[in-house]
Amino acid sequence: MPLNSHEIAQQRHLKRHLTFWRFMAVAVLIVGLIAVSAVSINNNSFSIRQQHIASIEISGIIYRDDRLLAQLKKIEKSDKVSGLIVIIDSPGGTVTGSEDIYLAIRKIAAKKPVTALMRGVAASGGYISAIAADHILASGNTITGSIGVIYQWPEYVELLNKVGVKMQTVKSAPLKAEPSGMVPLTDEVRQQVEISVKDSYDWFVGLVSERRELDMADALRLADGRVYSGRQALAENLIDAIGDINDAEDWLKNQLQQDDKTYQDLEIIDWTPPLFEQGSLNQFLKMEINALAGIKFFDINSGKNISSTGLMALMLN
Repeated sequence: MPLNSHEIAQQRHLKRHLTFWRFMAVAVLIVGLIAVSAVSINNNSFSIRQQHIASIEISGIIYRDDRLLAQLKKIEKSDKVSGLIVIIDSPGGTVTGSEDIYLAIRKIAAKKPVTALMRGVAASGGYISAIAADHILASGNTITGSIGVIYQWPEYVELLNKVGVKMQTVKSAPLKAEPSGMVPLTDEVRQQVEISVKDSYDWFVGLVSERRELDMADALRLADGRVYSGRQALAENLIDAIGDINDAEDWLKNQLQQDDKTYQDLEIIDWTPPLFEQGSLNQFLKMEINALAGIKFFDINSGKNISSTGLMALMLN
């Protein structure tokens, strides 16, 4: 039944009303995040000019995070950072993202003491981040381990067949763009995927063996993909102690004392990137701002995050 002019006008009014409140909600969120960030920056700006212990948090799914890597690089280069506490609460993520973090932390550890504090979960890639440190602490019930590599993809060939869709492909070689969910898995493709997984797995086990000073037989025994509690991990030498942030601070100050460096009265300063500059929330803000503006302000697929300066400029324009 066609709508009359009055009903059409009402729908348009309702749509404008909803758009307005959606805009206001996002605007309040942005302003709030900027305010929190400003307070954090103001509180820390003076402190980071003094000698201190840095802390940084690695949480959620791990992938390449340029903001986090930039902060780790600054910590490495700063003469005012005496040591680092890496706080981890992550189930893992991509192999390359985990490797990036591992290498960045190792560069820091070459210059100053680093300890890792594993909280609720530090498994798979989260554990890779932890073993980059010189000393690992966990709670008794921390979930860790999951030493291994997984490669998954959906296969929807039967679904396509049911709806009458047939995929046609022309490619330069049989293994190009494989595996694909649009075609049945062949033995040749499975073999190549297994080779790739084995390569990453060998790298992971090698790190565990090297960093935790385990012989390869023990490392392989522990690397069957299972998870361990903090207590179990301690018994298997996957961590160094059960402890908390105070124990992490004590360990760092003890290391500094042994190296004849200043260790008393050092404040712990959080170097974790501001919340809105972290990946998942930043992605949400990009989509919302683009939708509200009606134009493409931000590239959703870009690895570059919205900065506090960029958000402030957008609000002022």
